Amino acid sequence: MKKIYVTIVTLIILGLMYVYPHIMLNPGELVSGHQNIKTECFSCHKPFWGISNEKCIVCHNISEIGSEKTNGIISNKILFHKSLTTQSCSSCHTDHIGLKPLNSISKFYHELVSEDILNNCKGCHITPADNKHIKYKTECGSCHTTKKWNDINAFKHEFILENEVQNCNTCHKNPGDEFHSGITENCNACHSTIKWKPSTFDHSSKFILDSDHNTKCITCHTNNNYKAYTCYGCHEHTAGNILSEHNEEGINNIDDCVSCHKSADEKDMKEQNNKKNKMENNRNDEEEDED
Repeated sequence: MKKIYVTIVTLIILGLMYVYPHIMLNPGELVSGHQNIKTECFSCHKPFWGISNEKCIVCHNISEIGSEKTNGIISNKILFHKSLTTQSCSSCHTDHIGLKPLNSISKFYHELVSEDILNNCKGCHITPADNKHIKYKTECGSCHTTKKWNDINAFKHEFILENEVQNCNTCHKNPGDEFHSGITENCNACHSTIKWKPSTFDHSSKFILDSDHNTKCITCHTNNNYKAYTCYGCHEHTAGNILSEHNEEGINNIDDCVSCHKSADEKDMKEQNNKKNKMENNRNDEEEDED
């Protein structure tokens, strides 16, 4: 008797599930585009079977998926679904998890599409409108993988348009330290695109920062102006003393000290420039005498 009772109850429940599945079995809200069939479960489901592609393509023409208009504009997306006819729709799409359409895409593997589609990222994806991405000349795959957008595969400055590669500050921030705060020149004046450190600028090529000149940049480059310098920031350097000393050597041009001096060692001179200055001074003296 008990078995009969259980059987009857089970059959009643199964019957209710078959007649009223949206009440008995509905696991959640359908996506907004399916709201008009939310009480018609068998529009998508086969009894005791699940979802079948045949049900989906009754409404969704495979060759037209993705071609819908938005505000009157036809989408330019690649209609790649027509090459996925051997795949189950439910491999990528699901439902009953909310009204938002994007929620219905449970997973997608780029391996499902052909190589020509795979190499045409912009056929499906919109290029990010930030300052960084609008100046790349290469395809997305040069930097990104198909696994995850944030997984950067590789990046090279060669990927950037030639007229943009020197606009460093569109991607990089000025370090903001004392040394860099006053620099207005582009980074490539001192750095390469291969590595930030070490700097490609060699101060010794202009003047050797020996122990006597181990000081802050602002001592010589006032107002953080690295295009100019002065030697008069130190106590022994006064214009009068320097001019008097150099006149003994026949030199009266003292505006560009490093044209002759390459370190604190007075004997360590840039002889070529030193001779040149002396020759110019002698020539000027001769011209004055002739006058």
